[in-house]
Amino acid sequence: MQNASNSMAVWATMTAPMLRLERHFGVRRLKRGMLAMLAAWLGYFAVISMWARALNKVTVPFLDMPLSVFLVAQGTAVIFVAALVLLARISAAAGATR
Repeated sequence: MQNASNSMAVWATMTAPMLRLERHFGVRRLKRGMLAMLAAWLGYFAVISMWARALNKVTVPFLDMPLSVFLVAQGTAVIFVAALVLLARISAAAGATR
């Protein structure tokens, strides 16, 4: 059986560097922004999936694909670019505070 005080000491030594990194790089702002992006992404795809049958009846002319597939691909690209912009802004703000 392990000594409970020993496992707490190991836990404390593991969490101290993580807390320092969190304070140094501003991970809390990043986490809040990424959670907001996740909520937007889930909401967007929930709306698309609710209307998938109706959207599949429409075909995008030049790409010859259903509209729902096009919207999913476009939404993925927009969320990816927005995540990159968010990361760049937060890293720039972290670099300015050092």
